Amino acid sequence: MKKKMNTKDYIFAGAFAAIYIVILVATGMLFGLNPVTFLLTPLITGIILGPVFILYISKVPKRGAVFILAILSGLTLSSTTIAPLFIAIIAGILAEIVLKDRSKYTKLKNIVAYSIFNIIVVGPFTMLLFARDQFMKSSEYYYGKDYVEQFSALTPNWIILVIVALAIIGGIIGAIIGNKLNKKHFEKAGIV
Repeated sequence: MKKKMNTKDYIFAGAFAAIYIVILVATGMLFGLNPVTFLLTPLITGIILGPVFILYISKVPKRGAVFILAILSGLTLSSTTIAPLFIAIIAGILAEIVLKDRSKYTKLKNIVAYSIFNIIVVGPFTMLLFARDQFMKSSEYYYGKDYVEQFSALTPNWIILVIVALAIIGGIIGAIIGNKLNKKHFEKAGIV
């Protein structure tokens, strides 16, 4: 297996990135309508996107593929602040390191890599630490004062730690589901 990406790999990477980002944005918009479910978004998106990520790294098992997906996801989430892009760069590099040698413990490496990668969805929540007032004003504009009051009551300063933990848990669950689907359906169908 060649380690460098070729044109076909870039096409697959772009297609999977589009699928991944559409699902990411759709779940964020859907679950963002309620303050409680919005806080659960890292867990839920991690579970939903785990199979997509596992199929992606199975279809494009080359160095740099995960980093490309991380950058594109980070850029998508960076509409209000640059922090998601920085988090995406770090998460992408760490996930690439975990996946560097896939000759042994592939399933475990997939789980670890995706649980790290899924921390990208925490990016927009960093505004709660660095620009809380701006975040609340923006939320009030889109969702109303009641939403902001309820969200504010649910988000003490330490909530970011809970959100990171939810992202990691969602990543673990999503990767486990992805590994099972990969073996049960995708390999049998000849997709991988």
